[in-house]
Amino acid sequence: MAVTDLMIVAFGGPTEECCEKHVECPGQAFCFVNGIFGDNPARRARVDEVVAHYKELGGFSRFNEITEAQGAALQAELAKRGHDLRVTVGYDHWMPRIADQVGKLRGDFLVLVMAPHQSSISWDAYLRRVTEGLDRLDASRRPNWIGVVDPFWNKRGFIDALAERVEAAASSIGADLTNSTTGLVLSAHAVPLPVVKTSKYVEQIRETAELVASKVGAANWMVGYQSAPGDSKIEWTRPYLDRVIVELKESGARRIVAAPVGFLCDNVEVLYDLGIEGAAVATAYDLPFAVAEAVNTHSAFIAQLADNVEARLTHA
Repeated sequence: MAVTDLMIVAFGGPTEECCEKHVECPGQAFCFVNGIFGDNPARRARVDEVVAHYKELGGFSRFNEITEAQGAALQAELAKRGHDLRVTVGYDHWMPRIADQVGKLRGDFLVLVMAPHQSSISWDAYLRRVTEGLDRLDASRRPNWIGVVDPFWNKRGFIDALAERVEAAASSIGADLTNSTTGLVLSAHAVPLPVVKTSKYVEQIRETAELVASKVGAANWMVGYQSAPGDSKIEWTRPYLDRVIVELKESGARRIVAAPVGFLCDNVEVLYDLGIEGAAVATAYDLPFAVAEAVNTHSAFIAQLADNVEARLTHA
C-alpha cells in the first residue's frame, strides 16, 4: 500500500480572504474569533477583546502562512529522503477548512496534526474534521485514511529547536540561563480543567518544559499558561503567565526569558499575549524581557516531523 498524500491539520488564523458569512464584512479577525466562540452573543465582550489584539497587530495572523511554509519545508525534506508525498494543509477555524481539503485528496493518506500537545480541543477536534470531510464524500471519491503521524512533544528535534530559540532570546538580553538571576518562562495555551481530565495535555507540557530546561541548563524556570479568557466560569490551567513572572522575580530573577513551547508558530497569541502583555508585566517590575521565536520552520523541527512521517510510512 503506497501512501501518496500527507494531510496537515492545524488551528488556523485569519487571513485577508473573506469568509463571506456576512453581507457587510465585519473584519476577518472578528469572524475568526467569533467562530471560535461558536457565534455566542454572551461571549461578545471577550470576542471584541481578542479582536482588538489582532487589530493592534495589523488585523490578520501569520499562522496560515507559517504553517504552509512548514508544510513546504517538510515536503522538501521528505523528497530528499525519497518520499514523494503531496502535502495538503487544512484548518479548523479558517479557510481552507480541513473537511473541504479532504475532498481534494485522491490516494492513501496520512494525517499530521500540527499541535505539539494532545487535547480534545486540538488533536481530537482536528481529527474529527478529517472524518467529517470523508463522510461528505461518496465511496467512489473517498480517499483511504491510513493513519495519524505520532505526536512529537518530547522528540529530540522539537526540543533542540526550542532550546536554540531560547538560547538566542537569552543572548539578546545578555541573560545567563544557568544562573538563577535569569527566570525562564516556558509558555503554553491554557485549557479548561475539564479538558485536562480527558487528556495528557498538562503532563505533556510539563515533559516538554523539563526537556527544554535541561537542554539549556536553566537554573530558574517555570511553566506558565497564557491566553485564558477572563470571563470564563470554568477554571483553566494555571499558573497564568503574569503570576509566573512575579514568582520568578520573587525567587531572585532579574531578567526574564519567555518561550512559547506550546505553540508551533508566531501567531497573534504568541506575539500579543506573550510579547505585549507578558512584556508589560515584566516592564512593570523593571525586568529586562525577551521572547523566544517559536519553532516555525527551524531545520531541526522540520527534520523531526520528517522522521515521524517516515516512521509512520513504514507501518502503512
